[in-house]
Amino acid sequence: MTMNIYSKRAQSGNGLVVTVSVVMTILTILGAAVSYTGHVSRISQRSRRTALAMEIADGHLEYLFTNWRNIYRKTWVTYGLNTGGTDYSVVGTNDFYTDLYNPSNGCSGCAAPTPITIFSYTTPSPTPIPTPPVIPLLDKSNFPTEPNYTVTQYRIQAVDPMIDLDANGNAQKETSWGSGTYTSLAVSAVPPPAYGPNTWQYSYYYLASVDVSVPALGTNSGTVTAKVRRVFEKKFDMPWTYAMLYMDDLEFNPSSSFTLDGPVQANGNLYIGTSNFTAQDRVGYGGDYVNGYSPNDTSSHSGGISTPNFPANEPPSQISPFLPFGWNLSSGDNYHEIIERPPGSGDTISNIRYYNQADYRILIDAGNNMTITDYMGNALTSGNEYKQIHDNITTNQVLQDNREGTLVRITTVDLGAITSNLNKLPSWNHTGTGGIIYISDTSAGTAVNATLNGNTVSTTKRGIRLTNGGTLPSSGMTVVAENPVYIQGDYNTGGTPPSDSGTYTSPTVNGYTRVKAAVIGDAINVLSGAWSDANSDQAISKRVATSTTVDAALVSGEVPSSSGYYSGGGENFVRFLEDWQKNSNTFTYYGSMIELFNSQQGTGRWSGAASTYKAPGLHWYYDSNFQTGAPPGNLQIAAYLQQQRWYQVY
Repeated sequence: MTMNIYSKRAQSGNGLVVTVSVVMTILTILGAAVSYTGHVSRISQRSRRTALAMEIADGHLEYLFTNWRNIYRKTWVTYGLNTGGTDYSVVGTNDFYTDLYNPSNGCSGCAAPTPITIFSYTTPSPTPIPTPPVIPLLDKSNFPTEPNYTVTQYRIQAVDPMIDLDANGNAQKETSWGSGTYTSLAVSAVPPPAYGPNTWQYSYYYLASVDVSVPALGTNSGTVTAKVRRVFEKKFDMPWTYAMLYMDDLEFNPSSSFTLDGPVQANGNLYIGTSNFTAQDRVGYGGDYVNGYSPNDTSSHSGGISTPNFPANEPPSQISPFLPFGWNLSSGDNYHEIIERPPGSGDTISNIRYYNQADYRILIDAGNNMTITDYMGNALTSGNEYKQIHDNITTNQVLQDNREGTLVRITTVDLGAITSNLNKLPSWNHTGTGGIIYISDTSAGTAVNATLNGNTVSTTKRGIRLTNGGTLPSSGMTVVAENPVYIQGDYNTGGTPPSDSGTYTSPTVNGYTRVKAAVIGDAINVLSGAWSDANSDQAISKRVATSTTVDAALVSGEVPSSSGYYSGGGENFVRFLEDWQKNSNTFTYYGSMIELFNSQQGTGRWSGAASTYKAPGLHWYYDSNFQTGAPPGNLQIAAYLQQQRWYQVY
């Protein structure tokens, strides 16, 4: 009996021990869980605070980029015309000071900002010349989720392509290439360039730095600091890198098969509405890409919308716009000014106006009087030099342009005759990069009487015609006009090339090497070798073309889609006035097509009506020779890009 009682008591004691042990184990596990949960919570909160600090830093970096780009878009520093077509619009760190990095705060003794001329035709020389504004910190109201953050670094600095920094994070560069020794990069110094795969491709780099601290656990429990860095790139290129480059919206809606074999870029939106379009190289756009029609084009297109053709696995991609010289135009300005005569004084773009780049300048007034000057501004009035130009230019000719819907007074330039004896033209190719002729009928917009086939009308339209351009000087040639240009016959082909007979990949005669050439004007029209002014006001059956080949870069304007009219699209970059279909005639083209502006003089809207023209078979090819050289003259493009990003967290 006693033993039974003892056994029950022992069992009862053992049960109590087990219970206590289980409870203790549970409490231990619970405590560990609570501790772990608290630890995870702290890590999670720190991660959220880290993300918040990086978000605030990224916001400041975006603001720095916007200001850096906008300052640059109003900046240019021209180095003259002997740079092979390059305009180095590059400035140093001192043009991008911020609230936290300037001579009064964070950069004691640093050079003051460099005065920058603002591009404006209406106010060409602001007085005083302004300096770039200091880039302010963003207001804290932009980040309402954490008003207690602090910014301890906020700067942009010019750097070398390898982003070499000293121990204090300041830019430095090699004393000489490959030396391995470095020296400080002064805040007023232009950063060293990096070079691209093609001629005239350069990039310049800037490092943007933002350090942001936010409270870690409440406002009095330490901070989390994110140090975020981003590289800005100013990338220069030549427009001739592209088979077709548009500063504005670009549309393609060809009614028959149309193929482009080089790179295509639109700075604006890209609209392609048909499977008739085929791209054989990369296609880019700065705004949006739409498989369809522009909202500004309310005209009717046959066949409905279908999918265009692109290289395999390479659909159109969004690319930062490339702007001429990287400029951002002020209200009322446009790139047409590059081809216009300069103002009387205070010309801020004098070094890149084609008028000033030209070897010879020819101006025709309302009375058909001709003024010829050389690149120094010296007037030519007599002698062999004068006669070589004057006697090979014919004024006061007339043709009917059915797209413009009126007669056009024409000045015809016999290029073959002018360049037949360059020894008589001592100013030719004065830069060593090829010859440039600038010509303008300055009376455009002034009404004069013009007569064709006994029909006299008053017209304000003017045009420049280029004839006998089959063989061009071996050093290259650019012709520029602020009027519409009419290219008549084969151009830069050496004669009648095989491409005119169906061998489209042979655009020159045997033994002739096409030279670097460009034709630049308000609009570009191509007339075949069969063109007759006398038939220009006759029915389309009297204006029958012959196959024609043009080998040159073309720079021109467009009449954009609006008010129920289609612009004509990229497929009608070149304008035609003849019946090319009667004998299945073709237009073969090798070059690079650049749309810089809206046409100011050739403003007739595109029309596919047979009374205007019947389209040729188009065989267009990008001239890959432009990858290793440019036509004479200075025309460069630049883009502003954001590249690598990295960060550290403390």
